Amino acid sequence: MVQWRRANRFRNYRRMRRSFKIAVILFLFSTSGLWAQQLASPYAVSFIPKSVLIDTLNPSSILSNRAVERRSKQGIELSKTDVPIQRTYLSKIKSIVSHKGPASKWLNMLYVEATPEELVQLMSLDFVESIIPIRGGMSQQEIIELPYGYSESQTKQISLHSLHVHSDNGYDEIVALGEGMLIAVLDAGFVGANSITISDQLKTTTTRNFVEGGTNVYQGSSHGFSVLSTMASYQQHFFIGTAPQASYALIKTEKELSETPEEMFNWIAGAEFADSIGADIINSSLGYSTFDDPADDYTVADLDGRTSIISLGAVAAARTGMLVVTSAGNAGGSSWDKITFPADADSILTVGSVTQYGMASNFSSRGYTVDGRVKPNVSARGEGAVVYRSDGTLAYANGTSFSSPIVAGAAACLWSTVPNATAQEVIKALEISASHYYQHNPRIGYGIPNIDFARQYLSAVVDGELPEIVVYPNPFPDYITLFLPDGESLPIHLELRDLYQRTVATATLESKRYKALWAPGETIAAGTYFLYIERGGRMQVLRVTKLL
Repeated sequence: MVQWRRANRFRNYRRMRRSFKIAVILFLFSTSGLWAQQLASPYAVSFIPKSVLIDTLNPSSILSNRAVERRSKQGIELSKTDVPIQRTYLSKIKSIVSHKGPASKWLNMLYVEATPEELVQLMSLDFVESIIPIRGGMSQQEIIELPYGYSESQTKQISLHSLHVHSDNGYDEIVALGEGMLIAVLDAGFVGANSITISDQLKTTTTRNFVEGGTNVYQGSSHGFSVLSTMASYQQHFFIGTAPQASYALIKTEKELSETPEEMFNWIAGAEFADSIGADIINSSLGYSTFDDPADDYTVADLDGRTSIISLGAVAAARTGMLVVTSAGNAGGSSWDKITFPADADSILTVGSVTQYGMASNFSSRGYTVDGRVKPNVSARGEGAVVYRSDGTLAYANGTSFSSPIVAGAAACLWSTVPNATAQEVIKALEISASHYYQHNPRIGYGIPNIDFARQYLSAVVDGELPEIVVYPNPFPDYITLFLPDGESLPIHLELRDLYQRTVATATLESKRYKALWAPGETIAAGTYFLYIERGGRMQVLRVTKLL
């Protein structure tokens, strides 16, 4: 069942039902488009280097005689920083942004206040080198390192950007966008997927309709299209999904206007079809608990992974070697409150929802299973997720319907970099990399995965060369996380040395089995260092880089 919060738009689309219904694929769109909700924020626009020959400059044309004399007395020569920014640059930007402030010729920057839509236009200008946010101190990170546009926040929250374009020690660039992976999307309908361009390279390999029969899935609901957009979109500087180079099979299994147990069998049939075509990953933004006939309802006591027919089907799908990713459900705070089926199934990846700040969404269904297994496994952006609507516009949407495909696409990229891994190894890597692995809870499970670290861990596991300690992120901003693959709680002695082997920081940490966290200090300058790690009588030396 598609539960649309925008009832005014869909009031004739479906009949009223009981307070909590079965297929929990909540789709909350804002009442206006994405653009209308944006406020202008402060940024520094950095321009390309000035193309001017210093020898040809007339000092008096840009400086007063007194300024020239002051410099001359101190032996300071004229430089490009003294050259004003081109007026044509300033004029063009003024026509785009909400507010144009002063420019700095020294920094070669201009102060602006701009909305995200205006930022996209600014980044398309050939004389703009980067855009830097000004808030709480000036960040050294560009606002757009890759042309993600509106999907930047939900992509970076799981550190997927480091895998999309990853640099090993500053040299070898690895690009992982899901190429070679086949993702089967089981949903309620894909209206818009055949008419709205979300990518010039969208690879839809096959379609199948298990509700009406045949291959036409572009009818009924557009929910599946919005789900697809979080993975498959590729529009530079506007919206990029988590796996834009993967291939997709669109499979309709959900009826929009009724809730019967038959839909669970549709789901199983869809999963079997996905297996038959060689799908690597299934994403299912569907969930079941109660039905039109109360006699068919499940209870919370059935959340053991072995009672519901759809959960048994999900386990069977996982046993074929496919990675099954499903939404936890949107029952949080309702009378049901718990995860829905098949989210309780073993050996599959259940995804909850968090906000942009990493907090559990109130609507996200809670774990655990009745037999004590951690569900959801991980969580990602499902509150305020940016998705496509069937009218071709972007909107903020709420629901684990969207956190699930965000993770499914990320898992495709991760798996494509370590193709010899198993689906279960991919799940384990995502869990271990997550933010709350040792403080898991029923709201977000193991937490928000770190795809970059998951890649390091998964690669080491598959190669059989799991190092004693993995450090991430690297480069690091203010802190370092150390992953300890042996799980032993031994003291860790750390020493950070610069390139001249001078000690700049030391610490002794107590590890919590697999992880330890160290913040060397804000006073450490950006640059390359050697991290000496002594633990249990063994020494390990790693090269690390401190960011600005």
